[in-house]
Amino acid sequence: MVSLVKDKAELDMRMSGALKKIVILDFFANWCGPCKVCAPKLNVLADQYSEHVMILKVNVDENEDIAEDFNITSMPTFILIKEGEVLDTIIGANMDKLKKSMDKHIAENDVDAAAAAAAADEEMSIAEEQQQNAPIIYQGQGEIENQQQGNN
Repeated sequence: MVSLVKDKAELDMRMSGALKKIVILDFFANWCGPCKVCAPKLNVLADQYSEHVMILKVNVDENEDIAEDFNITSMPTFILIKEGEVLDTIIGANMDKLKKSMDKHIAENDVDAAAAAAAADEEMSIAEEQQQNAPIIYQGQGEIENQQQGNN
């Protein structure tokens, strides 16, 4: 889904709510011909990549402060951001370049997620092994009697 940002406060809220998704800011203007050509293609990409990206449209004429913050001088400009870090900037109506950049950063994101999952699995295995190899501490006759009663 593509969402139109009304102001800086909404942009900040949406960016903080993106969690691990890649945020794509689409800086556009209503009078920009290439921006109008890109819009339907951007909707298709938003649907295809909905699990991985959040696309936010920023009208530069209505949000000059946001455009200035990102040093926007041409439209359309697409900025890919993850967790506050700019990953890539695409200037112009090059949707193929945008898609390739999305694919690249989604793959990197998936590799990071896979690596984190593998590390977590390894830590779990080590913890389980340590637990299995831990020495059994004898705590007295009462423990033996309780175990024998449970086995009968």
